[in-house]
This record gives sequence, structure tokens and C-alpha cells, in this order.
Amino acid sequence: MKRIVLLILLLFLLAPTARAETLMELTNEPVKFDGRQVSFRGEVIGVLIKGEQAWVNVYDNGFAIGVWCKADEARNIFFVGDYTHRGDTVEGVGIYHMACPEHGGDMDIHAISFQIVEKGYTIERPLNMLLVFLSVVITLAAVILSYYLWHIRKELGKRTPWPFY
Repeated sequence: MKRIVLLILLLFLLAPTARAETLMELTNEPVKFDGRQVSFRGEVIGVLIKGEQAWVNVYDNGFAIGVWCKADEARNIFFVGDYTHRGDTVEGVGIYHMACPEHGGDMDIHAISFQIVEKGYTIERPLNMLLVFLSVVITLAAVILSYYLWHIRKELGKRTPWPFY
């Protein structure tokens, strides 16, 4: 029994593993991490559930990657990041593929573990009254100028043209 436990521990120690601190490292040095186990963390910016599996797009400091995970894990995501929302923060461990043969050669991570570590929230964006005022003024100026130019063109059309010989 001790030999089996020792063998299993030895296999885990010798298994090809790599730790990536950020998605930037995965993107900038894909060969170094290809086919290895990596950790990831970031904001959810997209979710697509396809049957029993799901794509979750994770964003971190200007870099994003698709994570292929179980649909049950993706259904727990409540906030997806956009202009008015901060997406849930997720972290996990998975196998990194520089060019995944299963998904058409795309760069992705096949998640082994995937969990939400921080819930997202709604971002309050107050209305900027200066921009509203400037928008109204510019729109009124465009309407008045259009009417003026239309009126000038209409008056010029009333004049008889010079005879052409």
C-alpha cells in the first residue's frame, strides 16, 4: 500500500507542470507553457455554454484567453465584464494549449479546476452634464446650418441660368 501511495506522489512530482503568473506570460511565451499545467486568474468577460462544456473568456491586464470548462462551473458566473459591470474574478488550474487541436488551433486552457474567487458588481457611471450640453449645442448648430444651406440652395435654384449657346 505504501508503495502505491509513494508511486502516485512520485508521478505528481514528475508530471510536467508550469506555473504562469499572468496571462501575459502565457501569451508572450507560449512554447514554454504548451501542454503543461498552468494556473490562471482574471475577470470573466464572456461565457458561452455548449452542452456539458462551456467557454469562459478570462481577461487579465490587457490579455484574454478562452478557458474550456464544465458547464456547471460556468453557470455559477453571475457578472460578465462590460462597460457597466465588473465581471466575476475566477481562478483555476488547467492544461495550456498554444494551438489546441480539439478547438481549431486556438490558444486555450482546458480547466482542471475552476472557481469563482470574487463576485463582480455593477459600475456606476454618472451622467456628464457638460457632454450632454455640448451634444445638444452641436446638434442644434448642425440643424440650423443645414436649414440655412438648404435655403441658400433653394434661392439659387430660382435664378434663371445664363443662356448657353
